Amino acid sequence: MEKGEQSEKKTTKRKKVLIILLVLVVIAVLQLVWSNGYIDVEKYEYRDAGVPKSFDGTKIVAVTDYHNHGGAYEDRLVKKIAEQSPDYIFYVGDIIDSYLTDVDKAESFFSKCSDIAPGYLVYGNHELRVAKEDGGLEQYDRAAEKYGIDILKNEIADLEKNGEHMYLAGTTDTVGLFDISEAAEKLDKSAPLLWIHHYPEDFNVLAESAKRDGFEHALIFSGHAHGGLVMIPFTRSGIFAPGQGFLPEYTSGEYFHEGSELILSRGCGNSSITLRSFDPFEIVVCELKSDK
Repeated sequence: MEKGEQSEKKTTKRKKVLIILLVLVVIAVLQLVWSNGYIDVEKYEYRDAGVPKSFDGTKIVAVTDYHNHGGAYEDRLVKKIAEQSPDYIFYVGDIIDSYLTDVDKAESFFSKCSDIAPGYLVYGNHELRVAKEDGGLEQYDRAAEKYGIDILKNEIADLEKNGEHMYLAGTTDTVGLFDISEAAEKLDKSAPLLWIHHYPEDFNVLAESAKRDGFEHALIFSGHAHGGLVMIPFTRSGIFAPGQGFLPEYTSGEYFHEGSELILSRGCGNSSITLRSFDPFEIVVCELKSDK
């Protein structure tokens, strides 16, 4: 083979390698844009004979880890929530960000969502961190209350339809610090307990607590894990989650323990400078169905 032909083949090979590298870079960039901008809607059905007839077909949207993004993204998120026609919106913590706190953005989000459905809110770790600062959560709490969003601080709310009841527990503390026993003591336990709690790693304790307090089943909504940040494609396995560390047990989807179910959202925002990979934002939609 002559030198000219060898040189031409090497040049062709380099071009192919560069094209492959360029394609890989484009794919990497596109998936980062998708993971950190697209809003997925994850839909679930929760079937239980204890769901009262009046609550059959009730839709719940769970929003978590919004981290006061604001701007055009806020409008896209609100539109996505409105399209689900929910009966309730559960705000499952970290609606604000403790590193780049902007309560005005959280208030704007509350104001728009309040036109869609009544809401219930619990604090996440970012709210609890802000609570320790000067002024704390005063503006945040006022904003939620202004738009009719109930803040549950280790409390149980009564959801009533046509004289029938379901109960919603909202807890803000981590394992060992919360207890709903007193609040649950005089409640009708025939329906499953709904529960919003930011930290999925507490799931087993919550499920056992619900059973101990007389609820045969509980349906728990959580966030915090951000889907594991880097999700292994075609699985629900993530690399790292706050509170769980590397290779976390809970990242997203459904989990079961002691007759109770956890629905874990990947959340709809990033905190500070964190980025996701193969792990798009999401809101959770859960429809209650009575198996009577």
